[in-house]
Amino acid sequence: MKYFANYEADVVVREDEEGTRYVKGLSGYEGKASNDNPIAWGLPSYGTYNLLTPITKEEYDGYGDTWYWDQMTGEKRVRGFKK
Repeated sequence: MKYFANYEADVVVREDEEGTRYVKGLSGYEGKASNDNPIAWGLPSYGTYNLLTPITKEEYDGYGDTWYWDQMTGEKRVRGFKK
């Protein structure tokens, strides 16, 4: 498995052994992404580049519950509580 973050889109991405990608948002919902989904693949979208950054499995699993991106700065913020 590979795990990525796309802070511009406020999502994290998981890629399985077959190369299928899944996108997970702050709510914890995870859905399969198509091969041309710019959020899941880091392709240019609406004049910006949705760059993917590698993350760990623990970061992927905790996204939304233990950490999130600050809307103003794009910096990683750790939550002091579980939602």
